[in-house]
Amino acid sequence: MSGQLPEPRFCNIGTRTLAYDEIRPEHPQGNVLFLTGLGSNRLGWRGQLPVFGEKYRALAIDHRDTGDSDPTDADYSTADQADDAAAFLRAMNAAPAHIVGISMGGFIALNLAVRWPELVQSLTLVSTSAGGASHVKPDETGLEVLRPDFTLSPGERARRTYGLMMAPGFMDANPKAADAIAANAGYRPLTPERYARQFRSTRTHDVTGELGKLLVPTLVVHGDADPLVRYENGQHLAAHISGAEFITYSGTGHIPTVERAEAFNEGVMGFLGRV
Repeated sequence: MSGQLPEPRFCNIGTRTLAYDEIRPEHPQGNVLFLTGLGSNRLGWRGQLPVFGEKYRALAIDHRDTGDSDPTDADYSTADQADDAAAFLRAMNAAPAHIVGISMGGFIALNLAVRWPELVQSLTLVSTSAGGASHVKPDETGLEVLRPDFTLSPGERARRTYGLMMAPGFMDANPKAADAIAANAGYRPLTPERYARQFRSTRTHDVTGELGKLLVPTLVVHGDADPLVRYENGQHLAAHISGAEFITYSGTGHIPTVERAEAFNEGVMGFLGRV
């Protein structure tokens, strides 16, 4: 989790304000927008922004109702969150952008590409799914991930949750990464109500019928030991998006951005360089 980021910045998208982090070189070779997953915030990309920010204008947002972004008391969908991301890209003059989304962030990235293809230069879909009837459900460990224990402190809750969804033993073997995960979770932690709204947003995600229409260059990244969004979901995306590239990480769980951070950064940077 290298690199120091500045204080959060804020972007008004009309109906709400989104918080974001940004790193950019003097002469960026494009824009990259990072979209985080369920229960997480933009700080989860601290292992990526300094790396990608050496070459690209690298941006990571807090989704609505998350982190430093505006709260809401109404339900919403991943399509609504995709519209937020589209409004953000326009407001920031950051389109078209390479979109990198993990888990729920991948749901949002897919909806963004379906709804606003002119804003998307490429897609990197990490540990994610098309949803709908094609979705292969979590195993028992993955289901436990979706039931966070809010009686624990945010840091301890994150240690437990990430310990379940990453490869067995990763957190114990990598205490610095575990400490960073706990620290990130302790920043503006989700309440049970916010988590429930965000979880409900994922339940209606379904772009299965749209995959064949996606023409944007796409990279699918998945660990074959992911208990939450099973590996078969990545296989489905790679098989049904024309020309998609596929990176499989053996023995890796749901968070290759941390579990295989160096290889992930190198692989995605290589993909962006070919687009």
